[in-house]
Amino acid sequence: MEDIVSTPATPRPIRRTKAVEVFTNRFGSLYNDEVVSPSGTAGKYLRWRWSHTGVVVVPTGPEGWALVPTYRYPVGAVSLEFPRGGCESKESPLDAAARELAEETGYDCDRSSLRHLGMLHAETGLIESGVHVVTVKVSRRGTALPEEMESVTEPVWAARDEILGWLCEGRITCGVTLAALALALADDASAR
Repeated sequence: MEDIVSTPATPRPIRRTKAVEVFTNRFGSLYNDEVVSPSGTAGKYLRWRWSHTGVVVVPTGPEGWALVPTYRYPVGAVSLEFPRGGCESKESPLDAAARELAEETGYDCDRSSLRHLGMLHAETGLIESGVHVVTVKVSRRGTALPEEMESVTEPVWAARDEILGWLCEGRITCGVTLAALALALADDASAR
């Protein structure tokens, strides 16, 4: 058996020679950059930059974790996801997490329980911006107030083992939720 390499080699970068913005709106900008590959070949590379840093919330409570059934227009289907969105101007990731939780689920949270688990990149081949992962203990439930273009229903609570079963069944397919769940599971395991 070959030796396992614990430190991988660093690939040479693809260099941007010109940022070419092709579309922009209040949510972000799409670029079709001019680039040069490691071999020296010129080409194009598509890149999306969100207007603000993202945040995904891992809501916890006595029943386990809460996921929100969300209709996602690009895939034309309902997706089980953790609440998520973008930080507003000058809003901290923790404040954005509390706001997104309230908007999409109606749950309040114990502000002292807000904890930053890490950062993820939803699609490293396309999206430049990172997403903060925040866990929080939820408290009383009020009324959810999703944005106009969001389609969500009541949160679904599931214990750790049930969520692991859902993963095996392919019921959770959102990449952001899967990555946040990996950080939450690692955090949960280190707390045991």
